[in-house]
Amino acid sequence: MHRISRIFLWSLVPAWLCCVSAAGAVDVTTRAFDNNRSGWNDKETTFTASNLGTLHLIRSLPVDGRVDAQPLVVGNVLYVFTMNNTVYRFDTKTGVELKKRHLAVPIDPCTKTGNMDAHCTSPQWGIAATPVIDPATNSIYLVTFQRAPSKPKDNGVREHHLWTLDATTLDDQQPEILIRGDADNGGKHFNVGAEEPYQKVRAGLGLLKGAGGKKAVIIMFSQNGEDPNHGASGFVFAYDTRALQHQAGFALKPAVWCTTPNGAAGGIWMAGSAPAISGNDIYFTTGNGAIGNNNFGESFVKLTYTAGVLGPSAGKPSLALADFWTAFNDNDRGDKDEDLGSAGVMLIPGFQNLLGGGKDGVLYNLNRTNLGKNSWLPQFNLPFVATYLPNAPNGAAGLPTSTAAPNDWPIVNLDRNLHTATPDGKMHHIHGTPVYLRTATHGNVYVWGENERAKVYNHNFVNQRLDGFRNQGAVFSSAGLPAGGMPGGMLALSSNGTNAGTAVLWATIPKNDDANLRTVAGSFIAFDATTEGPELKKLFTFDYNFYSKFCPPVVANGKVYVATFSNSVLQFGL
Repeated sequence: MHRISRIFLWSLVPAWLCCVSAAGAVDVTTRAFDNNRSGWNDKETTFTASNLGTLHLIRSLPVDGRVDAQPLVVGNVLYVFTMNNTVYRFDTKTGVELKKRHLAVPIDPCTKTGNMDAHCTSPQWGIAATPVIDPATNSIYLVTFQRAPSKPKDNGVREHHLWTLDATTLDDQQPEILIRGDADNGGKHFNVGAEEPYQKVRAGLGLLKGAGGKKAVIIMFSQNGEDPNHGASGFVFAYDTRALQHQAGFALKPAVWCTTPNGAAGGIWMAGSAPAISGNDIYFTTGNGAIGNNNFGESFVKLTYTAGVLGPSAGKPSLALADFWTAFNDNDRGDKDEDLGSAGVMLIPGFQNLLGGGKDGVLYNLNRTNLGKNSWLPQFNLPFVATYLPNAPNGAAGLPTSTAAPNDWPIVNLDRNLHTATPDGKMHHIHGTPVYLRTATHGNVYVWGENERAKVYNHNFVNQRLDGFRNQGAVFSSAGLPAGGMPGGMLALSSNGTNAGTAVLWATIPKNDDANLRTVAGSFIAFDATTEGPELKKLFTFDYNFYSKFCPPVVANGKVYVATFSNSVLQFGL
């Protein structure tokens, strides 16, 4: 009876208020378009590689803070989330602000140097992780980093709160909750309030949709400081949405999994990307941290989620380690900033590939059904340098020249790909998660490392290998900066299925500076994604101030949205 009445009431709400898609509209309800994190909108019917000559800036949508989180789109509504802990709804056709809500007082990261923002590039830290929207319940799930509600003037008491908002009114569907708890895999404590080092949320949220329609909100944390021997750790929280919606018998008890229960660090950063999710399985990478003794710093990790059941556990769900791959030993190496987890992971739709890369510029092509633990033998490819044209023993664009791993292969070399070993003496980290396009005959994998150009690799449908270097872009990120700069390109793809001539690669890059050290100018660029020949054809360029360093473009329904650090989102169209 309750369900019927709810549906009936929704039918009375005017169409312009609802979180309901217009006919044929594409919704972007999560980071990188889908739970594979493919970065590919394959239902874009407006843009083609031949019509971007009329692409232009339509308007700038003003907000009250920097935009770190990726904007989301449902129907004709754009959702923007700011570092001032404010949520906005805009009409995508007119640019009119439909609604906004300020949720909480953000943190000032500059009052304690090194305890939040090492270079003090932002005066506020609020909503940094991309939220998720569940259209089925008209819910927005998001995390604020904020001062404790009881002490709004005390910047040293810092909390993370999970909010469940109505996607139309932005009112609470359920009261906000303080994120806290001890890890189920060893009891390590998640730091809350004035406890240091502070936990930090950068990775986007995930919405797991498991068997029987059981759902969970997945939230991943890093920490300040990356010493594998002491300090805080990385954490994964999984909240059953039945508990978040206050279904009878389900208490607000999340599953909590720690990356380094017997060590420290191992934060989950992924440059803002969200975990890849397939069924009940969750995939992600970790950064610098302890390794061995059930610690999983510098690792690819696969967790399996089990939904809670009614009974003595009050519906508490669980997270269990299903598999992992750990290549390097970072114990006693706290001074080495070589995160494997500097970029997110991506599942190639319809195949078994799990791709990811890190600060070594190496692309890893793992088998999601057998990650390999400490062996690279189950991988579809030997790891290869993907972000630049390297020296021997690598072949063209870093692809392996043999199936055996030589002693100086990146997987064996502990101090792999330091800037002193690259041809130009610059770092070529991967921060932007690779993206994937399927054509009629093969797949394309795109990656854009820092201080370099976008690179394209061929994905072989038969053996699932990345078996060839296709071409590269003509534009360098951070061009002209002698020492180089972060973070390289943040990528998205659009096409109308596999129709020829419709595939476009979209990117934002720091134009000529280091976005890790300061706020810098950016470039928004579009390429013909299926260019034949040695160089991707550039279709469009737009330079702007205040680049948002970890936020990819959002392409939906004939519009492109580019987040900025100038308290605005730019909207482009034909």
